[in-house]
Amino acid sequence: MPQRSQLISRPASLDRIVYTTITLMSALIIYDGWQHLRLVGVVGVIVGPVIAMFLGHVFSALLARQVEIGRPLQGPDYAAVIGSESRFLLFGVPPLVIISVLFALGVSLFDAIQVTLWFGVGSLGFWGLVAGRRAGYTGWRVVAMVGAGLLIGMAVLAIQLVLQPGKVASGGQL
Repeated sequence: MPQRSQLISRPASLDRIVYTTITLMSALIIYDGWQHLRLVGVVGVIVGPVIAMFLGHVFSALLARQVEIGRPLQGPDYAAVIGSESRFLLFGVPPLVIISVLFALGVSLFDAIQVTLWFGVGSLGFWGLVAGRRAGYTGWRVVAMVGAGLLIGMAVLAIQLVLQPGKVASGGQL
């Protein structure tokens, strides 16, 4: 079992980066009403899921920590878990920066969201590259890892076409 110092000092998990990216992409895809939001509303749509995932990770890590140590948690236990999980709050920063910069340059929020979604696809390809390189892959295997990341990103974007945000299935029809 990992020691407390290992829980605090381990680098950001690649899996959490990937599923946070996919979760944020999904939230941006299925939200309907961009035309009615101002920048602060878009910030809320991005920050909300990040905070919810952070709280979920803190709660589950606290439960696991209590089982691991076999006693009620104390202040340092809470601080270690919250400190370890708090770095995941930073996952909301890249989409916020992209949207804010594009909006400041006069790009509509809808278009800024679209750019952010494509950035998410590219990000998944990049993390496929990172994972492949860390696994020691070279050549076509690295290309396959990048391709897998891009393919997953494209599949998430395909949800937008299938769901057509704002059009909920009613009576078996969209």
